[in-house]
Amino acid sequence: MNFFENEKRLIVVLILVSGLLFFVGLGRMALTDPDEVFYAETAREMHNRGEFLTPRIFGQPQFEKPPLYYWLVALSFGAFGVNEFSARLASVIFGIFGVLGVYFLGKILISKRAGFLAGIVLATNIKYVILARACVTDMVLCVFILYAFLCFFYGHLSNSKGTKWYLLSAVFLGLSVLTKGPIGIFLPFVITAIYLICTRESGKLKKIPFAKCILLFLAVSLPWYILMYRTHGKEFIDMFFGFHNIIRFLEPEHKIGDVFYYYFPATLAGFFPWSAFLPIGIWQIIREKDIKIRKTNIFLVAWVLVIFVFFSISRTKLPTYTFPIYPALALFMGRLLEVLFKGGLTRRQTKGMGVLTGILFVSITAGLAVLYVALKGRYPSLINAALLAGSLFAALMAVSAWHIFRKRYARGLAIYIASFVFFLSLLSVSVLYEIGKYESSKNVSKKILSMARPDEMIGAETHYRRGVAFYTKRENIPDIHAHDAMTGFFEKRERVWGVIKEKNYNQLYDDKNQPYDSPSYMMYKFGKKVIITNKLLPGETYIKKKGKHATR
Repeated sequence: MNFFENEKRLIVVLILVSGLLFFVGLGRMALTDPDEVFYAETAREMHNRGEFLTPRIFGQPQFEKPPLYYWLVALSFGAFGVNEFSARLASVIFGIFGVLGVYFLGKILISKRAGFLAGIVLATNIKYVILARACVTDMVLCVFILYAFLCFFYGHLSNSKGTKWYLLSAVFLGLSVLTKGPIGIFLPFVITAIYLICTRESGKLKKIPFAKCILLFLAVSLPWYILMYRTHGKEFIDMFFGFHNIIRFLEPEHKIGDVFYYYFPATLAGFFPWSAFLPIGIWQIIREKDIKIRKTNIFLVAWVLVIFVFFSISRTKLPTYTFPIYPALALFMGRLLEVLFKGGLTRRQTKGMGVLTGILFVSITAGLAVLYVALKGRYPSLINAALLAGSLFAALMAVSAWHIFRKRYARGLAIYIASFVFFLSLLSVSVLYEIGKYESSKNVSKKILSMARPDEMIGAETHYRRGVAFYTKRENIPDIHAHDAMTGFFEKRERVWGVIKEKNYNQLYDDKNQPYDSPSYMMYKFGKKVIITNKLLPGETYIKKKGKHATR
């Protein structure tokens, strides 16, 4: 039997590949600053308070995101305890559902084989793996949008009315709005409208029970917004819609990335290594002869362009904002690989694949050199493990490329997938665990808890504040990032503690000119972070600026 004819086998393979990539070492790496701990701390406070209407952080309401992702993480905390594994579990589960969703969408829009290959591509690109293992909202939003499209096309392409599929699509759109706000319906609506207009299939809209879909969408998405307005009034409207949706679109929140071309390199890096073959995939779109697939390509192109252009226009940019285009990119690649397996590529395309494979191998080799330089400066203890993993990956990629050149496509693809799974699994178990120590506030939080009494206040700079709150299990963590806030905090009469950047400590204080009662005692240093206190008890040891220890 042909491998692609057994659907149960295809689904099992997709679950195994994605499950291995997403689950291995999931709880070993500490939650990173500042994003993962933002969602984890909000969910922890929700879980501890038993109050699930208003998202809170540091004990105060925060209106940055709707509550659905916090609910999922809080539910996981209730089931498995408050830890890193629980914090990331929702993203893993949705990541696996995303891979399966791409398979089913590819199956109905292109073919079963293309859907399966698209699922493999989606599971084995850098950004998808990272976000499937991260405590952030992006994976959940992406999957809800994907399933809204999947259900829409089940209804759109069915011979019957397909009412239930349209209703399910409305539910998923409602859930996406509960995950990240108005873009959860605005972007899918624009994409679908462009597709229907370009394919001249707007007549099929008569099949859609619009009244029921609208009511169902509102029933899912609207109650929380109404309750929040009744609870917090104009403050909620101003902050959630005014600042976090409109102002952040019109004005840059971060200086880095405020350029129109930001998402071009971000997408090439995030979709690595499959991004190397995107030029051939675009070529395949242009030369596609199958009418059904040409219509599919119109939808996929609209999917990519609408989201890409929308967030390129936005003044606030982050690498994850365009993540919902990744299923569409995977479907492009799934079709390209299907044509490759069938031997349908032109001679020029085949040569192009060869050239791009060579460029990919060179890029991996160059990346190892860059990795060496990066690790040498920040994580010298990880150089050997990271280079070993990278070298093995490059070697297996070379073997995979050789089989592809010999037109042994199935074997070459299987070796590539195995090498990628091996590479990322090794990174997850060893390298990322060590990096997480430096990119998280877990270490300094545990240390400060061993030194500070329960009644002594702990403050932290903005970047570390969320992580310190999560790992110390304290909500009252003052922000001491600003100069006045920091100096004022350490001039308190009572003993206080702070987690700040070492460079900021060095800029503020000079050990040589300070009496012992000055608020500048560095008690612990780890990576770029230091723990300081304003009072030193008899017999306690502190660290001078030049790294020498002294005792009062």
